[in-house]
Amino acid sequence: MRARTACTEAKSSAPCGRMPRSPGHRPQARWYAVPHVRSDQPLSADTRIAPIRNEDSMNDAIKGDPEDDTAQSGLGGSAGFARYDSVLDMCGDASHPTPIVRVNHMLRIPDVALYVKCEWMNPFGSIKDRTAKWLLQGLAERGELEGRTVIEATSGNTGIALAAICSQLGIPMVATAPHMLSPEKTALLRAFGAEVRLTPADDTSGLHPMDVAFRMAEAIRDAEPDIYVMPNQYDNADNARTHYESTGPEIWAQTEGRIRYFFAGFGTCGTLVGTSRFLKKMNPDVRVIGIQPVPGHHISGLKNMEETAVPANLDMSVIDEIVWVDDEMTDECARRLYREEALMVGPSGAAIAAGAMKFLAEESRPGIAVAIAPDSGQKATSYLNEILGY
Repeated sequence: MRARTACTEAKSSAPCGRMPRSPGHRPQARWYAVPHVRSDQPLSADTRIAPIRNEDSMNDAIKGDPEDDTAQSGLGGSAGFARYDSVLDMCGDASHPTPIVRVNHMLRIPDVALYVKCEWMNPFGSIKDRTAKWLLQGLAERGELEGRTVIEATSGNTGIALAAICSQLGIPMVATAPHMLSPEKTALLRAFGAEVRLTPADDTSGLHPMDVAFRMAEAIRDAEPDIYVMPNQYDNADNARTHYESTGPEIWAQTEGRIRYFFAGFGTCGTLVGTSRFLKKMNPDVRVIGIQPVPGHHISGLKNMEETAVPANLDMSVIDEIVWVDDEMTDECARRLYREEALMVGPSGAAIAAGAMKFLAEESRPGIAVAIAPDSGQKATSYLNEILGY
């Protein structure tokens, strides 16, 4: 495995190839077969991977039936109509994947297509919505959730998702977080009813702020284990399982099984490892590139493994290469993604995209690539103001 230093200068020209979603109106949906296509062909915008649309049923539904009174029982969930019985059903899965969007202007390499997976399209605004749902489901299945308060160390997104789901389920939530947590994320945690406890700004332990938050959560749980339960996204196998079961299959279907490169960041490592395990199961030749920030970075959502405790979720056997990114190249990539691509990525997504574009420019081999954008800049408007000079 080799390491690279990333900065982004490459450019791209092909039109966007966003895959459509069909309504899937019938309970037992049939599926299109994936067409046989050459690996150098661009993804077609009209190739359907989702369930076949029944046009007659759709037209009937649009017309409506005034004699059918469904108010008593409700309409029922239908992903095709974007109608859900619960906000939890909005989390990305095979029936309604989060979209992948092609980078059109910043990458101009022949026969290379980079797609950004827009995870901010999940209900609470990040890829961690998937994780939180699976973590809580696992606790419930093991009988560890009932009657307890959930406590978790978070840099924002996982805590927000946990707080949102807990609020719907009537479960109390405490979030411990680094003292530099953005005001937007702090406000969202509190809006969903979580109690927020920040690490001391003058901490002298020498530990990474997230490690301080983690130890704070552990201490609270250990002091009253009958009251608190800690999902522990860093060491919980349900984290990686989330992406093996959902994110990986989505990407495989959306790229028609033709993905050559996958890019994700080092953090809890659930997305990086779980998605990679699935993709490599489907095709061992898929190249997995982990994006890691340099020591001393300020990129929210990513971690340098030399500066922090290594999560149990990390499995280096599925990672082929590492690309290093720093604050400057991340900020520049974020500016360009907003101004040239209209992709409203957050800091970690900008870092991953920066590393992906540098890698692809140096690799000079054809193929389809997917980079994870864990969240949007909407939760980090203070960061956007800073990098844009406002």
